[in-house]
Order: sequence, then C-alpha cells, then structure tokens
Amino acid sequence: MVISTTRFFQNNSELFSRLNEELKSLQSQAGSGEADLKLSKHYSEVSKLSAAEEMRAESSQYVENSRRAQSDLENLDLAFERLQDIVIRLQEVSVESSNDVLSSEERMGFLSEASMLKDELIEISNQSDSFGNTMFGGVSGSKYAFSMNGDGSVDYLGSAISKQLKVSSGLSVKQNFSGSDVFMNVRGENGQFSVFELVDDLINSLKTDLNSGISSNLFHIRNSTVIEFPNTGGEGSASFTLSTENGDVEISSKIYGNDYSVLADKINAESGSTGVTATYSGKNRILLQGNVELLQLKRFEAENMVSDEVKLNILNPSTFNIEEKISTNHLNNSDISKRITEAFEHFSIKRAEVSSASRRAQDAENKNLEILVNLDNDIADIKEADLATLLTRIELMMTQKDAAQATFTRITSKSLFDFLG
Repeated sequence: MVISTTRFFQNNSELFSRLNEELKSLQSQAGSGEADLKLSKHYSEVSKLSAAEEMRAESSQYVENSRRAQSDLENLDLAFERLQDIVIRLQEVSVESSNDVLSSEERMGFLSEASMLKDELIEISNQSDSFGNTMFGGVSGSKYAFSMNGDGSVDYLGSAISKQLKVSSGLSVKQNFSGSDVFMNVRGENGQFSVFELVDDLINSLKTDLNSGISSNLFHIRNSTVIEFPNTGGEGSASFTLSTENGDVEISSKIYGNDYSVLADKINAESGSTGVTATYSGKNRILLQGNVELLQLKRFEAENMVSDEVKLNILNPSTFNIEEKISTNHLNNSDISKRITEAFEHFSIKRAEVSSASRRAQDAENKNLEILVNLDNDIADIKEADLATLLTRIELMMTQKDAAQATFTRITSKSLFDFLG
C-alpha cells in the first residue's frame, strides 16, 4: 500500500506546473532577450514602458501628419504656380489688348482667351486632394469651393477658416486655404477685390472700344465741352475727378431719375478753385466752360446704372457728336493692369506661406523621427533581459525541479510496511 493522499498529489502537481511555467517564461526571455515585466514585480519599469510606448504612438502619428501635410502643401504649391502663370498671361492680354489700332477680330481673340483663363481659375479653385477635400474650401465639407452663376458671377461655398494639421505637441500647419482669402479678398491700393471680378473687368473692357479712363485735354481747342452721363433709372450714383492746372477736385453725388443737375451744382461750388462752370442742359448732359488751359476728366465711376454700356461720353458742344468715351475707372487699362500686378503679388505671398508651412512640417517630421529613435532605444533598454541572471535562475529552477521530482518519486514508491520496519 503506497503512502499518499489526494491532497499530496494535488500539491505536487501544482508545484510542478508552477516550476514548468516559470522555466518556460525564463527560457522564452532568454531566447527573445526581452524581460517578462509584471506589474506586481516591476511597477517602475512597467510605468516607464507604458509612458514610452504612449509617446511613441503619439510621435508616430505626428510623423504621419507631417508627411500628409507636406503632400497637401506640395499640391497647393503647384496650384499657386498655375495661378501665377494665369495672372502673368492676364497681364500680357491686358497690355497687348490696350493697343488702339486693334481690329475687332483681334479684340475678340483676346476676349476669348480671357474667358478661358477665367474658366481655368475656376478649375484650379475647385481642385481637391487625394482624399477628396477641396484645396481652397477651408474646413467646410463642400464638394466644390466655388460655383459660377449664369451671369458669370462667382460665389464662394467654402469656409473662411483653413484646415490645420497638428505635426507636433505645440505646432499645427495649414493643410489647405480658405478660398475667400485667396480669391475673393485680394488687398490692393484701392481696397479689396475679387480675382474673378478682376477677370470680368478685363473681359468687359475688351468688349468696348474705350480709352484708358483719362480724357485728353478737353480745352485744347475750345474752352467748352459737353459731358454725357449714362441712364440711372430710379437711383444711381456717379463720381469723377476734374483735373486742371490748379489741381484735382472730386465730384460725386447720388442721382435720381437721370437728374444730373446736382452734379452741375457741385461743379459750380468748386469753380473758385477750378475755374470751370457747369450748366445742366437735360438729356443727362452737362456743359462745361472755363478760362483754363487744361481740363481732364478721370476716375469716373458709376453705380446702379441701367445703360447697356456704362461710360462717360465727351460731346462736341456744337454738333453733339461723340469725340471721346471714358470708361469707368475699374475698366480702364491702367487700373486693371495695377490690380493684376497686385493679384500676382498676393498669390506670391500665399505661395510663400505654403513654402514656410512645408518647411515647418518637414522640420517637425525630422524631430519626431529623432524622438522615435530615442524612444525605441529606451523601450529596448527597459525590455532587455539580464541574460546572466536568467541563465542562473534557469539552472537553479532546473535543480529545484529535479529535486522535487526525485523526492516525490521516493515518497510515492514507499509503502506502509517500509515505515513499520
């Protein structure tokens, strides 16, 4: 009869199981070179490891964000390059079309090209990135940033706030631009303007055979002339500058029902300084007279007019034949050319912003890659197993296991008679 109990076998079975598990763990650590860290035994190391791995995940995300931002900014740079090329061509069209001897066919050729350049502007303004996000829509989810209406006017559908992408704990860079800032609010010498309206002004200037917006010396032959204004309808406004050798005087007023007598009164109120008097003669006409050697009209603007062609006609006071036509200031060649230059400078500034943001994103990527290398080294150090200690423990555990097995075998092989001797 063997000396044993169920409890005896159970205790030894648990002992051998525990020894086998510990040996297996030690042998695995020796094979992989990584320590088996347990919170109950290695609290400090586990805490450091958790913090390092969390930082590694964060830095890896920053690297991914930096690369995404650089890709998006590279596409934006190409878009701004195209915009600059279009503006350069607009300037060429403006200069080449200002020739007074152009035939109607040549003028129509420039008109057609200007219209195509506007279509190209719309196409660029609605470009999307590889994820389908508009490059000039800001944070909005609109499929298109801009839409063109039937009358040729352009509306912005996006947001005034640009997208930002976080590339480090304290730095975010632009991922796209607000089209409102890029296309609709170009800052110029005479205020803000839209790039699309600028192209429309160039197109409209090509449709009419007008001068540059500044008259010749109207008193170079006689000391009188007649100016004829466009139809206002119910209410409009008109303004222009009288320029004489004595200086410039601004004349402006609201006009109701084509009654331009109010402008004649304002001209007469300045007669003391200009030497020019005005007489309203009806039919939107004002007779100008004076004893000055120089009289020019410039910076003519008109709003809410109902005439098909908004212009200022200079008439012969005897025959009332048209001698000159003066365009509104925003349609004259010099103003358009100036605004085209301002648009080019505006796009250049935006492109410089793209370049600066791309450099910051690249710098952030490099710094986060360095952090990742250091974190990997730190994590490896924390996880690294002490091979000498492991081998010593394995040897000790093997000895303990062998001793336990030998003891168990000897005890279970004896019977009651061995102890009764």
